Amino acid sequence: MIHSTYPPSVVIKAFTWAYQEVGLNQAEAADLLGISESSLSQTTLLGFEHGTTEYRKQLSFIRMYHLLIALSEGDSEAMQLWFQQYQSAIATTPKDLCFTSDGIEKVTDYLRELKQTVELNPSFSHLSRTNTNSTARAMTH
Repeated sequence: MIHSTYPPSVVIKAFTWAYQEVGLNQAEAADLLGISESSLSQTTLLGFEHGTTEYRKQLSFIRMYHLLIALSEGDSEAMQLWFQQYQSAIATTPKDLCFTSDGIEKVTDYLRELKQTVELNPSFSHLSRTNTNSTARAMTH
């Protein structure tokens, strides 16, 4: 597997887009990274250096977000609802789980399992953009 490093400024922009899309505010995003809100504000243009904890957490969150986009077919409302709603399979909300030490990875793993289920059973998929409630139900089952 080839590991390429993304420019920190690109990673911070993608992370900002991702956390806003799932309904987190800047204070929550800073908490997710384990830094102060002012530190996050100061790095908004340049980003964090390669290899730092913040850089790695951002990449993990972006990966999780991309899986969520795929499963929700880009429906922002459905993504936010799912991210903030209790999921019995993980015994918490994805949002709350992300704030634990390896929570982003656990949510990502859960989304990968859901994606595999969708690939094996296409009728499970088709998470409707127009019906957020059925999208949320499909994503939670």
